[in-house]
This record gives sequence, C-alpha cells and structure tokens, in this order.
Amino acid sequence: MQAVRDVGPGGHYLGHPHTLENFERAFFMPKLFDNNSIEQWQAEGSVEITQRALDRAKQLLSDYEEPKLDEGVDEALRDYIARREREIPAVDELNTEY
Repeated sequence: MQAVRDVGPGGHYLGHPHTLENFERAFFMPKLFDNNSIEQWQAEGSVEITQRALDRAKQLLSDYEEPKLDEGVDEALRDYIARREREIPAVDELNTEY
C-alpha cells in the first residue's frame, strides 16, 4: 500500500523501489517459454515449445538415476506386493456377471 501512496494517481510503479525489489518473484515464467522477439526466435532455429518440452523430457529421462533403496525395505515391499497380488482377484475374475 505504501507504493500506491508513493506513486499516486497517474504515476507508474516501474521505478519504485518496491517494484524493483519484487518484480522477479512476482511473476512466474516457465523455463521452457521463449520470451525473445520473433526475429531472435527465428535466428535461434524457430524451436517450438512442444519440441523444447520433448527435448527437456528426454534430458530428464537420460539424467535419471534410480534412488538406492535399503535392501530390507525393498524385500519387505516385494513381499507385500506378492501377498496383495495373491489376495486381490485377477481382472478376468472381476465383474463376471456383467
């Protein structure tokens, strides 16, 4: 509210200290968006957002490292899964009356 009082009617906030301190955190700009001019975008290869997203997804997958799981925890989880698979009826046994 102090910025509103400081700027007053007809003024602008671009040079106000509050704006300068907060503008980078106030707006969300997705990392894959290209905020360049159309000329700059074309000069850099005209890469569409879908291609940038696909490239990023491929990079994330190639960089993935499976987290290490304690051997005892892994065994307990596998035992639980096996037990539940025995207890839960198979899909082809469900809804046989319909």
